[in-house]
Amino acid sequence: MWMQSRPPRPLAPCEAPRDPSVHAQAGKGDPDDAVLEIRYRKIRVLPPIGKQTKYPALTLTVIHAQERGRPKRRKKIEWKLLTDLPVQSRKDAINKIEWYALRWKIEVFHKILKSGCKAEDSKLRTAERLVNLIAVFCIVSWRVFWMTMLNRSSPNAVPQMALTDPEIRLLDHLVKHRGGDCELWLILGDAA
Repeated sequence: MWMQSRPPRPLAPCEAPRDPSVHAQAGKGDPDDAVLEIRYRKIRVLPPIGKQTKYPALTLTVIHAQERGRPKRRKKIEWKLLTDLPVQSRKDAINKIEWYALRWKIEVFHKILKSGCKAEDSKLRTAERLVNLIAVFCIVSWRVFWMTMLNRSSPNAVPQMALTDPEIRLLDHLVKHRGGDCELWLILGDAA
């Protein structure tokens, strides 16, 4: 696709008393908040030459989010997003940035589903059985994901915050059964 030829114009800055921030973390380092400058602008994208009779031009919005300052232990955040969703205001642009920031959590959930539950290793052959298995795997994946996020935000939380007493006893039994000498966990981080 080709962008319609026009003289370049700068993206419109979003002015407001408070710039948005996102939660950022480098690897296993300490998390911090990144303050972002946000700019956005509508563009019109034309279909390739020769396809213009088959496909319409698209009106899209470019959203550019760039972190202010230099972070010490991670790369500076700079996102360039292209969307066909409506962006009429600074609030709309921030909303789309917040959605984009959630992508890592979605990827963690899918990693748990794929690698932790080994959903792709299933040997089930009927759609009904596969749907039932994936439904159970989604529940398990969600619980593991939730405990992972809870442990990241509150590593000293008690296990009862995420697990029922029967679940804790079952996990204690399973860990002892594998040869480990485990007592009731004192903090959720020990369970993770």
